[in-house]
Amino acid sequence: MAVRIMAVRIEPGANRRLQLAGDIEAVLDVPERAINDGFSLAFSDGTLVHGHYPESASACSFFLSSEGAALVRITRKGIQDVLELNWDFDWITLACGTETVQPHAAADDQNVLQLTLDIVVEEAA
Repeated sequence: MAVRIMAVRIEPGANRRLQLAGDIEAVLDVPERAINDGFSLAFSDGTLVHGHYPESASACSFFLSSEGAALVRITRKGIQDVLELNWDFDWITLACGTETVQPHAAADDQNVLQLTLDIVVEEAA
């Protein structure tokens, strides 16, 4: 049985938007707070990529924080980074803040990573 590989290309666009092209076509608006705090892209295969707008919000940089099953490539296009991933994703999510999504290693004898989300849950009175 052949494995179906899908490709997604993510390029920063104007006004803090991320343009997804390839097998998934979408535009993601990156909130204003990402300029100071950065943002994270988490993928269903376990890949975690951090993004950052250095000083001038005119450029965007990506760096791989946690490897999943996808083949990941980060290249330069002018002053921007371009992120390319090859895998069959069930979902992709965007979150802002430097500590929103962080990989945490399990005990030393375990070879796993766990992604934790810094989410505040409020209960109705």
